[in-house]
Amino acid sequence: MRILKTLLLICLSSPLLFSQNAPLHGIDLTDLDRKVDPCNDFYEFANGTWRANNPIPASMTRWSKRWAAGESSKDKLKDILEEASQVKNAPKGSTEQLIGDYYGACMDESRVNARGFEPLKPWFAEVDGIKDAAGLQRVMTHLHDVLLVVPFSLSGSQDPHNPSQIMADVAASGLTLPDRDYYIKTEPRFVETRQKYKEHIAKMFEMAGSSPADATAAAQTVLGMETKLAEASLDSVSLRDPAATDHKSSFAQLQTMAPHVDWVAYFQHKQLPQDVDLNIQEPKFMTEVDRQMQQTSLADWKTYFKWHLLNAFGPYLSTPFVDEDFAFNDKYISGATEIKPRWKRCVESNDRLLGEALGKKYAEKYFPPEAKARMQEMVKNLLGAMKDDIVSLSWMSDETKQKALAKIATFYPKIGYPDKWKDYSSVNIRRDAFFEDVVEGRRFVVEDDRITIGKPVDRTRWGITPPTSDAYYNPLLNEIVFPAGILQPPAFDMKAVDAVNYGAIGVVIGHEISHGFDDQGAQFAADGSLKNWWTAEDLKKFQARGACVVDQFENYYIEPGVHHNGKLVLGESIGDLGGARIAYMAYQKSLQGKPRPADIDGFTPEQQFFIAWGQFRGDAIRIEQQRLMMEADPHPVAKYRVNGPVSNLLEFRKAFACKADAPMVRPEGKRCEVW
Repeated sequence: MRILKTLLLICLSSPLLFSQNAPLHGIDLTDLDRKVDPCNDFYEFANGTWRANNPIPASMTRWSKRWAAGESSKDKLKDILEEASQVKNAPKGSTEQLIGDYYGACMDESRVNARGFEPLKPWFAEVDGIKDAAGLQRVMTHLHDVLLVVPFSLSGSQDPHNPSQIMADVAASGLTLPDRDYYIKTEPRFVETRQKYKEHIAKMFEMAGSSPADATAAAQTVLGMETKLAEASLDSVSLRDPAATDHKSSFAQLQTMAPHVDWVAYFQHKQLPQDVDLNIQEPKFMTEVDRQMQQTSLADWKTYFKWHLLNAFGPYLSTPFVDEDFAFNDKYISGATEIKPRWKRCVESNDRLLGEALGKKYAEKYFPPEAKARMQEMVKNLLGAMKDDIVSLSWMSDETKQKALAKIATFYPKIGYPDKWKDYSSVNIRRDAFFEDVVEGRRFVVEDDRITIGKPVDRTRWGITPPTSDAYYNPLLNEIVFPAGILQPPAFDMKAVDAVNYGAIGVVIGHEISHGFDDQGAQFAADGSLKNWWTAEDLKKFQARGACVVDQFENYYIEPGVHHNGKLVLGESIGDLGGARIAYMAYQKSLQGKPRPADIDGFTPEQQFFIAWGQFRGDAIRIEQQRLMMEADPHPVAKYRVNGPVSNLLEFRKAFACKADAPMVRPEGKRCEVW
């Protein structure tokens, strides 16, 4: 990041795609490292040779066939954008005009370089014009208008107590480093990062015209303000608990909490009534914001605002700003050694800001309706597998089972692309003004969110764009979402045997379903509301099973002294464990009443299933990126996402005839099973 009916890849030999007599392939033998015993290190066995022969590209921080497929989608998007950019006299506001002119403006590097820092000068001038608290808050509001949410954010979010409605949600923001712990922890690598961060800030300010002395002072000011905000912020583990950020409040309570913010003016600007339903995620953080609004000098606030303008818009300015942004954020923090080519950065930016306009073209060209229908059938049958699993659980009472089954019955799948597309026609995109195009796109994102507040939930909206190679579960909507971008090999291959598809996309589907019943999802009822639906005894048993997973991942190290935070990765690890088990159950059910599939290249169907999982998930990850993940990412690193869940499964042990004391077989007393 997780059966009553037979789970099938419907019409795998459909004549629409290829001859019914065409042989279906199994796992890729060339990926395997046969020198490794699968019972010792399955991650290395499944695709160690592929990783050895395909080193991480210089511009990437991780790499596998899955990531390569995601990058190949950008080649397809590039073709779409280049074609759109060549359209003559496209009507203003049309998809071709919007995505084509945005891409054309982004690719005009000479024009971007010629403008240098000039596009940010009006913004800096507005900041310099701050003379009092009212001016400070006016500028803050204008920054919020372009998705620069400092030091807090206000956005639309489902009401966890009335999930059919969108409320206003005030959240902590305003930090630059990846996680609050980067500001607080005293280990040498965090101390070094803070020093590198100050050097980065100073360089950016110098390029914007500050003297070296002023730039150095500005860096100290920014780090000082952000450190105080970080100290008042919840840590990444606490943020995983929905109850920790559930503070439904009134407008009057918000005013009392942060009286030095002019909330009346802010809400008027946002066109929100004061009686709108409201949640304040982190009251302690807002108290610190109020303290800084009262006690921090206007000069320091100006420096803070200018820094966040530089940080947010640096990647869209001239080459020196782009290079410095890359040097710190991508090279130092994440380990990439080379910036991505400009065309790819332009594709990614287009997808971020005009994603459904671009995604509609992508879906039309690369995701046919029959593929969507097949995925819908797979999801339906995986939900059936989860239903069977719940019914069979020995540790859960009938009372809780009925609530769990009710939740399964209301799961809402979304496959490929939205049924209703966003309308971007109001966005003013120009071929000759890339920076302004970025600002316009960001304004649209903010406004597209703002107009939802105070209204009923629109279930047709998506949280990611169709070309994205990812998937997600939303507990408030009880929905699972699989965009077209992930539905390609190695995840979903219409020419592969069932075992391979069950092991790859089947486990992904099961993973997202299991998220509805992980440590977070289990706190939400069938209607998406945040409330307990467990008996006290069942909840205690569930939490004990989760504690087993926490303990397992606490003992996975990436280097001496640096290991996973089991509580941080608990949800994703429950998703992986449950997803693998449910998908395997479904695959076995699909074989009933049929001749047993033949072994392929010496591997049984069961072995093919597990190898497919290892080959899909087997990323190589730079150590810098792994260190970053340890602090802030709820996903385990790939080695332990592969080895962790299957080491708990007796089905895996049987498939590869592993001995009881093999490294890939957890002993009975430590074997974890949640779903």
